Parts: sequence; structure tokens; C-alpha cells
Amino acid sequence: MVKPSIHRPTKATVNLKAIEHNINWLKSQIDDKQKIYATVKADGYGHGAVEVSRAAIRAGAKGLAVATVDEAIEIRQAGLVQVPILVLGLTNPRGIVDILQYNLTITVGDAEFFRLAYEELKATNQLELLSLYNLDVHLAVDTGMSRIGVTTKEAINSFTKEIRDFPWVNWIGAFTHFSTAGGGPEEYVEFQWQAWLELNEFLPVGVTERHFANSAMGMWHNERAPKSTIIRFGIAMYGIDPKDALSTDSDLKLVEETSIAALQPALELTTEIIHVKQVPAGTSISYGATYQSAQEEWIATLPIGYADGWHRHYSVVPVLIDGEYAEVAGTINMDQMMVRLPKAYPVGTEVTLIGKNSGLENHPSMIAKKVGTIGYEILTSIGPRVPRVYWS
Repeated sequence: MVKPSIHRPTKATVNLKAIEHNINWLKSQIDDKQKIYATVKADGYGHGAVEVSRAAIRAGAKGLAVATVDEAIEIRQAGLVQVPILVLGLTNPRGIVDILQYNLTITVGDAEFFRLAYEELKATNQLELLSLYNLDVHLAVDTGMSRIGVTTKEAINSFTKEIRDFPWVNWIGAFTHFSTAGGGPEEYVEFQWQAWLELNEFLPVGVTERHFANSAMGMWHNERAPKSTIIRFGIAMYGIDPKDALSTDSDLKLVEETSIAALQPALELTTEIIHVKQVPAGTSISYGATYQSAQEEWIATLPIGYADGWHRHYSVVPVLIDGEYAEVAGTINMDQMMVRLPKAYPVGTEVTLIGKNSGLENHPSMIAKKVGTIGYEILTSIGPRVPRVYWS
């Protein structure tokens, strides 16, 4: 297991108050009957799943959403045993014992899971668990994402009949995912919405949790009825717009401007200069000698590299030092990188890679646009070697 490198100055500082602020803002925008589930998959989008979960619950989140059973178990083992945890991805039936004992709500796409889970319990002489625990499930409904879930009324009707053979299963929810609400053709949102409405008609009355809202749908399409009973608050909970829009963008809709202005980014990534030197013109820097100094330059070395999630193609992203931009000099290394300083700075000077520094900001969405990706990837790429430091 890769452990945080606490003996170097590189760190990710997570402001849990920003997490709470973003949840409280969403609460003010939705109906009282709607529930917020904090999406904390991928280690809380790189922020730390356990600490973010605690902050989210303090702010009023009614549940948590993760991608895998293992992510859910980590949260349960940290002491969060009462809050519902929904596993959004499909699950291997061989993990049924942990699913039952840790009281997890899972996603299924058909009834085959129950048959295989039963056979697993029978083969391991643990069928008695079914007299102690019930299994809560949500059915995935595919309205156009083409990832997981049923696509037809016939499939829903078949599932409704087959699940009766498993009295230990509680079918409590169904959900879908909108693939273009956070970017892509707006008309496809309407296409998926109509598919969702049509398939809802075939869900049994007892399936009371019916949710379609990720961050984008919850913020910008919450007027649609019937409303999403759960809002799976993901990237926006961490203060990042789902479309990577920024308040400086000129083509924002008013509804998006309002939400973007309200969100507070929760993470800063910083380090310090560990070495500095002045080099003459024509000096080659880093692997491949792709960079040569054009004149006499101050070059600083920073203790962060692509093994920490600061990838080689981030070389187009300047870092921030004392309210100044410092361009990357040459190829980013596995553990270190070099930057060209605007002037001499001493060893120990703080450097900002993500966040604000004396009036300048490296916002995750700005970085994403520079390197041709999305803010999600910028945040979730920060590796486990980087310690997470929390303040609230």
C-alpha cells in the first residue's frame, strides 16, 4: 500500500467547511422532501472519503454514494454505521457476506445477482445470514447512458416477477444517470427524461426511491416532476462546476452563473521549493533535454511529479509563487519537477499547484481546460503519496 509521504512539504489541504457550505447551498435550492446523498467514490474525488463523509453528514446529507463495496466498507469501518451507503456500481455476488454484514445498499441490473448470491451463501454454509439481514437494492435503469441497467418495460416486468423468489431482498429504489446534463447536447437530456418517465410507469409502487439527479441535474433541472427523491451530489459538492465553467466565462446561463458563484472549491495542492539555482543561457533542464534556458535563469526544483498525479502533460500549467506565475521547465519527473522562477526565491518558499496564491488562482477547471480533460480527473488523479490535511 502506498502511504502518504509526510516527510516532504507536498500536501493537499481540504477545507471541510467548503464541503458543508456547498451542501447547505444545495439544500436551500431543493425541496424539503428531497434527500442529498454525498457522492464520495474514488476516495471522495481525491479529498478523502471518510473525512468528507463526516462533513457531509454534519451538513445534512442523508446518505452516501460510492462506486464499490470496498469503498463502502472503508466508511463503515471508520464508524459511520447508521447512514445509508449506496453502491452505484454493479457488484460481484461473491461479496454477499460483506454486503449483508456491513448493511450496504447495492445496485443491480437484473435478478441474476440474487440467484448467484444465494448459491454463494449456500456453498459457504452461511445461509443463516438471510434470517438475520435483508438486502436493500436499487435497480439501475438505462435511459441512454448505455452503461448499466434495464432498458425496457419488459425487463422491468421480468425483474418484478423474479425478485419475488427472494424474500430477503428489499427493492427500495431505481435510478438512472443523465449523460449530457454536465456537458453535451441539451436535447439529449430531454430524450433521456422521456425515457425515464416512460419506464417509471412500470416500477412497482413500493419502489419509493426514484432518482435521476447527479450534481448537474440537481442544480439545473430540479424543476422537473416527478422530482428526484435523491440528489447524488458529486463534483459540485467539492466546489467544481460539472461543466468546468468558471465565473469568468461569458456564455453562462443565469441559472449556471448562480450555482457557480455559490460553490466553494474545497482542495488546495501546495508544495515548497526544495532546491534553487541560477543557470546560464543554454542550460538543458530535465529528461530528454527538451528545455534549454534562453538566458540566465533561476530554476527551482519542487518535490512533486507524475507519481503524485501531477502528470507529464501538465507541463503547460504554470505554478503560482508569491503571486507570480512560474512556468514548468522541461519534462515533469516521477517525483520532482523544475520551474523557471520570475526571480530568486529561497528554499522553503510555498508553491501553489491547485488553489489561490496572492490574487492568482489555479482552479481545477482552468487546469483541466489547459490539458484537455475535466476537473474530475484533475482532483481524482492526486495520488496517495500526497498527504491530505483537513481543516474545519
